[in-house]
Amino acid sequence: MTRDLNCGATVLLSMPRAGGFAVAAGFGACTVRFDKDERRECADNGQMENVSTMLTRRTLVRMMAATAVLPATVEGFAAVKKTRLLIGTGTGGKSKSKGIYVADFDATTGSLGEMTLAAELESPTWIAVDRHQQHLFAISEVKKGMVTSFAVNKGSGVTLTKVNEQSAEGSGPAHVGVNRDGKSVYVANYGSGSLTSYAVDKAGTISPSISHFQYKPVDGLPEHAHPHAHEATPSPDGKFLLVNDLGSDRIMIYRIDQKTGKLTENTPAFWQGRQKSGPRHLTFHPNGKWVYNVNELDSTVDHLAWDKHTGTLTTIGSFVSTLEPDFPKNTAFCSEILTSKDGRFCYVGNRRNETVAMLSIDHKTGAVKLEQVIEHGGKTARHVTLDPTEKFLLVACQDSAQVSVMARDAVTGKLSGPVKLFPIDSPQCLVFVS
Repeated sequence: MTRDLNCGATVLLSMPRAGGFAVAAGFGACTVRFDKDERRECADNGQMENVSTMLTRRTLVRMMAATAVLPATVEGFAAVKKTRLLIGTGTGGKSKSKGIYVADFDATTGSLGEMTLAAELESPTWIAVDRHQQHLFAISEVKKGMVTSFAVNKGSGVTLTKVNEQSAEGSGPAHVGVNRDGKSVYVANYGSGSLTSYAVDKAGTISPSISHFQYKPVDGLPEHAHPHAHEATPSPDGKFLLVNDLGSDRIMIYRIDQKTGKLTENTPAFWQGRQKSGPRHLTFHPNGKWVYNVNELDSTVDHLAWDKHTGTLTTIGSFVSTLEPDFPKNTAFCSEILTSKDGRFCYVGNRRNETVAMLSIDHKTGAVKLEQVIEHGGKTARHVTLDPTEKFLLVACQDSAQVSVMARDAVTGKLSGPVKLFPIDSPQCLVFVS
């Protein structure tokens, strides 16, 4: 059971069968976590139940002091791991980047170490790892698109060993999604407006194409509104795939055969957005019931309800802008969207006005509200992500050749900074590994 305390530290209690406990204290939103043999779960979403409680100051001090005498090998003690940042870049043209880079990340100061080349690859503008961080998958955003698999080798540093590659069966791929079991991946081809799925074996080998869908212009839309698949996101349970088609203002929905990776169209086959909104990316709320869709063309966020049984998206309420009220409409373009682990905040990268938007999430209704718009210090926020501690938000500033690191307040969700700017040509996707 997880119990949240109204204080400024994080305390973890591990209570094994034999009795006794280990304690770890840190900073940020204070949480006391009791790991028991029996855990009570919420009936609706399977998440650990949050229960308000109080500790006396004396008890808290004793608990925090106990951390000084506990060995790092005590069961339940969370040792601090080194965190490394992998950076997918654009290659060619004026960019001097050659592929995927890696750098140590200091979660205390927000500093990045020296960036070194982990794997040479043509324009890996989107990279993704499986949940066990054993394999990395990268698209090559070129005319004859490719998807490549790498084994992730951890030791004194992180190195990548190429496993194999396959054709994306389309041009200008923009995204590769990885199913939760790591047994299938999905490539969204922006240029050709198509989707391809693949099976993946235990060694990380990508199979030839299992499914391929070529989208067509939608009747009634302007002639220039060609299909542009921009993201392929598996549902939390791995049973459905949601594909943002920016050109048709739709999110396509497929059922996933978890044994083969084969896709079949769901019924209904899509969620229809507003005309010329441009659905680009989406993120699931940690409770699995809400989806937040960011629209590139009109800089807005849609709040959607997700039915995990039928694979249906339903609009809830009205959309919310990610820009200041006085900023000219249709002159800025959103990029990435993500939610914090606690489900209280949502972050969106804004291009052209060079900002990051922070939106609060109502814990009862899931409604979002714009709370902050802050400059990130660079140019063209192609991607944003939170570090594993969520003390920092990082921005891939594509056109200013920088990674911007911004400090984050875990209580209010607000950002400050940038703390620092780190040079690297054409950064486009940021992924942490531990």
